[in-house]
Formats: sequence, C-alpha cells, structure tokens
Amino acid sequence: MRLTHRVSSIGAALGISVSALLFSSAAPSNAAATADPCAGKSETYVIKTYTRNFQAVPLRCGTSTWGYRHIVAKHGFDDGQIANTVARGRQSFGFYYTNLNQCPPMTFKVVFNDGALGGTGVRPQGIITAYYQPGHITSIAHTGSTPAC
Repeated sequence: MRLTHRVSSIGAALGISVSALLFSSAAPSNAAATADPCAGKSETYVIKTYTRNFQAVPLRCGTSTWGYRHIVAKHGFDDGQIANTVARGRQSFGFYYTNLNQCPPMTFKVVFNDGALGGTGVRPQGIITAYYQPGHITSIAHTGSTPAC
C-alpha cells in the first residue's frame, strides 16, 4: 500500500512539474517571437544570418531604407520566404529570387549587397530589402508584362 501511494505521489509530482515546465517555457518563446530583435541595437547589428551553400548572407538591423527595419516597415517580414529564397532561389546581379507558382504570378525577391556598407568598414552590408513582386522574373524579362491566368 505504501509503495503504491509513493509511486502515485511521484507520478503526480512529475506530472505537475512537466505541466509547469511546458507552461513556463511557452510564454517566453511567444514573447520573444513578437519582440523587436533590433530594439536598442545599432544599424550594423546582425540579427540573423542566412546561408547559401557556404556563403553567409547577414540581415542587419539597418535603417528605414535598408535591412530589417526597412523590410518590416515597408514590406512585412517573411523569415521563411527570405531563408528559402537565399538558400534555393536563383541568383542574379545583387539579388536572389524565387518564382512562386501561383496565379497571378508572383516572385519573392531578396536584394543584397556583398560589398561594404558605405563609409563604415562593415562588410558585407548584407540584405537590403526583401519583398513580393508581381509577375515572374523570367516572364517579365521576356515579354515586359505579366501573363494572364
């Protein structure tokens, strides 16, 4: 009888501990996901590094005209699409792009600068902007307009 009581007490204590752990760990991760990663940081602070093969492409906090702050304010931040486009998209002069198979046609474009950030000595500047663009890059290049669906 005593052994049964101890086992059930230990099981109940473990259940409460696991529940408390799950509840307490869920709150900070939700809060962290909504917090501004650039709050109090300089424009050159790297908040994330995306990779393509062995090349690192940093996303810096930036300003209202480039980087994370610009993307959030002007285009909306889509981390998954940026990661996919940098890793698997096509590369052209100064940008990566992914043609999204949808109607109407849409492209996701990530513009970057692998050179120095003007006058700061920080190299590379990294991602300047990222946004959805109507039409596919290949269809726009050939016809000058987006095809009808």
